[in-house]
Amino acid sequence: MSAVPVDKLSKEQLSKQYHYDFGLRALKSVLVMAGQLKRNHSDLPEDIVLMRALRDMNMPKFVFEDVPLFQGLINDLFPGIKADRVGYEDLNQIIVDYMEKCNNHHSDDELFYKQVDKVVQLYETMLTRHTTMVVGPTGAGKSVIIDTLAKSLKEFLGSTTVTHVINPKMITLNELYGVLDPDSRDWTDGLLSRIFKDINVDLIEGKPEQRWIIYDGDVDAVWVENMNSVMDDNRILTLANGDRIRLLKHCAMLFEVFDLQYASPATISRCGMVFVDAKNLRYAPFWEKWVKLKQEKYNETMAESLRELYQKYVPPCIDRIFEGQTGGEELVARLEMITPRTDLNLVQQLCRLIDSQLPEPDQNPPEEFDQLEKFFVFCLMWSLGGCLLESDRETFSEFVRDLSGLILSNNSLYDTFFDIKTQSMVRWEEMVDPYTAPASKKFAQILVPTVDTVRYAWLLKQIMSLKRPALFCGESGTAKTVTVQACFQTLDSDKYQTLNINFSSRTSAADFKANFSENIDKKTFKQYGPKAAGKKMIVFIDDMNMPMLEYYGAQPPIELLRQVVDYHGFYDQKKLFWKHVQ
Repeated sequence: MSAVPVDKLSKEQLSKQYHYDFGLRALKSVLVMAGQLKRNHSDLPEDIVLMRALRDMNMPKFVFEDVPLFQGLINDLFPGIKADRVGYEDLNQIIVDYMEKCNNHHSDDELFYKQVDKVVQLYETMLTRHTTMVVGPTGAGKSVIIDTLAKSLKEFLGSTTVTHVINPKMITLNELYGVLDPDSRDWTDGLLSRIFKDINVDLIEGKPEQRWIIYDGDVDAVWVENMNSVMDDNRILTLANGDRIRLLKHCAMLFEVFDLQYASPATISRCGMVFVDAKNLRYAPFWEKWVKLKQEKYNETMAESLRELYQKYVPPCIDRIFEGQTGGEELVARLEMITPRTDLNLVQQLCRLIDSQLPEPDQNPPEEFDQLEKFFVFCLMWSLGGCLLESDRETFSEFVRDLSGLILSNNSLYDTFFDIKTQSMVRWEEMVDPYTAPASKKFAQILVPTVDTVRYAWLLKQIMSLKRPALFCGESGTAKTVTVQACFQTLDSDKYQTLNINFSSRTSAADFKANFSENIDKKTFKQYGPKAAGKKMIVFIDDMNMPMLEYYGAQPPIELLRQVVDYHGFYDQKKLFWKHVQ
């Protein structure tokens, strides 16, 4: 049997990854898929069926570098046999149509169809496993792949997909699974146990439905071990009060994780694996999607100018920051950042900074390459170069100056502001208002404006105008809090209210949720917003990095904050329903 040598050689020759498993459960999945293929294509020889099953069940979990190695193993063990991928022509077309509708179809067709195939791989994995882990780094497209499959199955199978997203690391184990009072023996449902009970009921006749629980958070050896009996063939969740709930056929569980460093082999072997590699996607598709939106809003001239500016500046700057490439064969030291960033994250920030300043179409915005270039350079400095350490900023400034070939200010490009309305470059120093000592303020409340306070307040206002979160990083005593608070004081109090939350080492997710909940009010059914009618609320979190790390390195208050930012809401811990925050 060729399946055993393939697993043995894969274990020996491929790289060591936390999510790789070549044990009996993986072999069983291959046999299940081979059986399905044989039943659907009874005329196919068994060696082709087995080759297809081995390839299609193993390929989704491999990292970028291991794909050609595994293909070589398969070709060596099945010489002279070439088997095409199992065809899902209808599903493929539905996925392509949906991605085009969402402007996710980019110019690199080979890369695009790899992403389409990754969605199909997830579907194939879910056919043989009721628990699937989508593994990959930030920005690799995990959420897009899950969402695309969920939306595509409605047309492909005729059934709606209902998803419930939980971040298990933002709450305690008792809040997740439930708790049994040792004295009164009263049972209190947890978030997961309640959702698990709600979805595992029989479907209404004539209304087919897929129900998924998506765990969007780190996997560790504590909370996930309690679900081993759900993830294997028993499909049963056993609670502390003795309840045993079976995972029905129309339900599935998905994990969306960065890696499985802390997961046990028992957990990994029970799950299907789909690895989404950031090397396959990177930042170009996001840029293309953004430019398409600009073309719809403005015109083709501006879109073409932005494409030319991108080609001239963005790839060389990304390569200089992350790889140390200067345009020649020589490599130099990479530029250091205050906090880890991805290339996609930097390009997103560039697009948002441009969005915040471009005039509306009826206000005669600049469209030509020459009109936009200096503006683009200015945005480049405060997006790609915004999080660089002070010691590397001058290096990046000189690199961009040489790359542009323009006649720019002799000062650092970080010291220059570009006014898009007047098409002129002004030194930040000239924008600092003369200081006049206030007569009635206490000494601690006096802020003397400087170049730094003016430019960082301006950047903060640009980000807030798009309703996007902003993160100020820096050492203690660099006036981060003072700058942010001074910016808030310039806002119209009739339109904005601010909520100040200070994190400390003792802050828990429950503390943060209680503080946040006190300042929002119910507007409509499950829709919540600021208590003050007609106002927008700005939440300022000071010392965000302070909450204590739990045993596996997560910070529950920040996990809760991430869910609020990503999904615009959170679960009510008492009544266990989703609160959507507008």
